[in-house]
Amino acid sequence: MVHIKKNLTLMIFWAIMFGFVTEQIAPRYGVPYLFLSPEYFDRINFLSYFIVGFACGGFIMAFNISSYIMNGYRFPFIATLYNPFFKYCTNNSVIPALFIVTYIYNIFRFQLSEQVFSTFQIIILISGLIAGIVSFIILSISYFFTINKDIYKMFGVRGQDTTKETLRPNRQRIEWKNLNLIKESRDWYVETYWTMPFVNKLVRPVRHYKKEMLRNVFKQNHRNAFIFVLFAAITLFVLSFFQNVPFFIIPAGASIFLLFTMFLMLSSALYVWIRGWASLLLITIFLIVNSLYKLDVFSNYNKAYGLNYGIEKAPFTNEALNKMSCDSVCDQSDVKYAIEILNRWRLKNISEKSAKPKLVLVNTTGGGLRASLWTFYSLQYADSITGGELLKHTQLITGSSGGMIGAAYLRELYWQHQSGKIDNMYLPEYKNNMGKDILNPIAFSLAVNDFFFPLQKVEKGYYKYNKDRAYAFEWRLNQNTDGILDKRLHDYKQAESEAIIPMMIFSPTVANDGRKMLISAQPISYLTQNSYTKNLNIQPIYDAIDFGRLFEKQGAQNVHFTSVLRMSATFPYISPIVSLPSEPRIEVLDAGMRDNFGLETSLKYMYALRNWITSNTSGVVIIQIRDKKKESPIDENPTRNILQNVLLPLGLLYSNLFNIQDFNQDQLLQYASLWFDQKVDIINFEMKRNQKENISLSWHLTNREKRQVLGSIDLPENQEAFKKLKELLK
Repeated sequence: MVHIKKNLTLMIFWAIMFGFVTEQIAPRYGVPYLFLSPEYFDRINFLSYFIVGFACGGFIMAFNISSYIMNGYRFPFIATLYNPFFKYCTNNSVIPALFIVTYIYNIFRFQLSEQVFSTFQIIILISGLIAGIVSFIILSISYFFTINKDIYKMFGVRGQDTTKETLRPNRQRIEWKNLNLIKESRDWYVETYWTMPFVNKLVRPVRHYKKEMLRNVFKQNHRNAFIFVLFAAITLFVLSFFQNVPFFIIPAGASIFLLFTMFLMLSSALYVWIRGWASLLLITIFLIVNSLYKLDVFSNYNKAYGLNYGIEKAPFTNEALNKMSCDSVCDQSDVKYAIEILNRWRLKNISEKSAKPKLVLVNTTGGGLRASLWTFYSLQYADSITGGELLKHTQLITGSSGGMIGAAYLRELYWQHQSGKIDNMYLPEYKNNMGKDILNPIAFSLAVNDFFFPLQKVEKGYYKYNKDRAYAFEWRLNQNTDGILDKRLHDYKQAESEAIIPMMIFSPTVANDGRKMLISAQPISYLTQNSYTKNLNIQPIYDAIDFGRLFEKQGAQNVHFTSVLRMSATFPYISPIVSLPSEPRIEVLDAGMRDNFGLETSLKYMYALRNWITSNTSGVVIIQIRDKKKESPIDENPTRNILQNVLLPLGLLYSNLFNIQDFNQDQLLQYASLWFDQKVDIINFEMKRNQKENISLSWHLTNREKRQVLGSIDLPENQEAFKKLKELLK
């Protein structure tokens, strides 16, 4: 109760942690699962829980240290006890103990629902958590036992807890009344305290001790606590130099504990230095740093690897964009080049039965690792049951975020199979790779590096970049996929132009004004056009930018392919917004903000090449890979509390963002029938996901979530879609 009254900031941290482990905070993004089912080296075992427990122990001790520094002086009698800090921790253990019990209960409940481990195995996992917590607490207490001095060691004065007298029934009130204790206004009223092993003892008077003696005990305890905090901070700093060493990539849950521990330690360290001025100093530091960021003093903007940021910046103005978009000569040249690619594609797909093959366009959803795994597996499965005809007929892949990562991995495997580098692209190990965790190194970098100023640099070709969570994302993606995506954009140019593999067009959203940044290994200026029409008197605006043309001098084709994937999948806060070398600076984020499936890009592609497609194909098949059903159930009787009503406008905008896109894009498909003379078949591959069986929007999936994603392949509607696809590609 005292903490709630006097130290609300500390309680906010605990409230968040309770919310995480009870799945009340951020379940949609899978944050609770990082604590309930942590992975280390892609395994859930005793060690993974031990590491999380060790970090949890660090958080508990940081809470105790912060609380002791802020509140210890309010209990002057503590200075007269043997090992005062340990006594304080014992009496401050109610909240941590309640958290540990709640945490253990929820781990047990969650793992039972996962149906992966037996009851005995779950107990072993929980014992790992407990062992980690106890290990850190023992190490910490041992330090304070060794270095802290009580009033006896400092001044040779006998402490009050050396007596063996404990509290007896019915004596508490009488004895307390007889205590002639003079209280200062800042002291808190206390009658009894716990001492190990949780024996209740009476608080005795401290008036016969000199105040200076008590103050000195607290001061040296605070100094030792500060040394402990400083050592922990140095440890975090040292850990930041091992971001790409797998041994040090701890579970994401442990990284979150580390992050919260850092905040607690920072606040307590400031309190040691300046006491009541700590809050004002933190606000002042934030305002100063914020101003310096605006002035580009730190130059801490995230960059796309491979681009040259050291030369003259590309112009990002309406005049420059209009000039590029109105370049009819370039437009016609790029259309001619695209037709040459389509001619090669047609030669590859014509058969004795038909000289006009079906043209397949794949549109895939965003949605983190669930979208990556579902896109990869559904396309892999569909290609296998069609005898390899799906990817052979596919000319274009568009979409956003995780879905494009899954599609890119499958396309690379398809190319490796075409080149004879691998024999079988349908092996289960590939889909297992796509389901591996990416979040652990991101969270680790966030905890030990990104909240400070990133001091480390990484060399990529001729240039150096900050080694931050963006680097961690690309590094882990390459680790998970055995490095086969570690290429430059131009490495795909020839294979795409020869129709050996499908084209991929990425469309991250420009944060500056909401345009799309279209990224491809091929020239695609025809996708950025809004052509004038005779019957429409309007000055068109251009909603898309050709990345290759705008950043040609800055080495657009030299950009790392994993950076392109990252730009398309830049989920706010998890991955930093990417800055591009333009003036003014362009910042891009997740493609799903504008076009979650890439359908707009596909329709523009069809429109620009409609004459060739009509004459040389028997129609278009658009495969839409969805991470949920297209039609969402309607909430008949929505109930909201006051806070939800206040946040309703913003909440509706975000929660319905993709529904709004679906409505608009269905209209675009309807209107396409007015200008496209061939038949268009829409086939949906839908993941099984609803409110009761939700799959988190995260770069980490639990075993249950992976089973649910992979099990979606057997849904009747999906099996019907695969059957229809086979018939269309015969």
